Amino acid sequence: QGPLVIRHAQTLVGGVVRGGILIRADHVTLRDVTVVGGENGIDIEDADHVMLDGVHVRGVTLDGIHARRSSVMIEDCHVSAPNGPWVQGIDLSFAMDKEMSMVERCTIDGVCEGIVTHWMMADLRHNRVSGTSLRGIDMGEMSMGTISHNTVVDSKGVGILCLDHSECTIEHNTIAGAELPIQEQFFAHAKLHHNTID
Repeated sequence: QGPLVIRHAQTLVGGVVRGGILIRADHVTLRDVTVVGGENGIDIEDADHVMLDGVHVRGVTLDGIHARRSSVMIEDCHVSAPNGPWVQGIDLSFAMDKEMSMVERCTIDGVCEGIVTHWMMADLRHNRVSGTSLRGIDMGEMSMGTISHNTVVDSKGVGILCLDHSECTIEHNTIAGAELPIQEQFFAHAKLHHNTID
């Protein structure tokens, strides 16, 4: 029963944690861990070199994966079954001065916003985001990075958004069923290459 608090470098493999995981140390790896419930499923603050590999998060009320002032590598994650209307799948924020973060091969379903960045350097690639009520992928608030080879399906709002002075390279994505497939707002600059819109 969580929240489980990690304050030292370590690797945690397997298991189910109810109520969330709080990461407060550098060089932490979570592999094949399932998190059920809590406000934020996995909450990372002021931590570098964090790896999330094959984690599953469901039933949260705020963010599936929530990172602040941190550099993270997230691969093969699953976020689903939100417990509330405003849940974000992955929120990476306020670490522009740190190493680039990456989200790769994650599957996110049924949340309000799938993947969100604020003031980050981020590489978002090969993810599948479906059934969002607001936005699929949102690179905002002076972020810089690449959104590539993602699939965004059935977003009720914007499929991919480059927002608020951000610099976004948006390429080789497939967007289907979105009201607005790709949008650039508030002095953002998006470079588009070879995207498919259905």
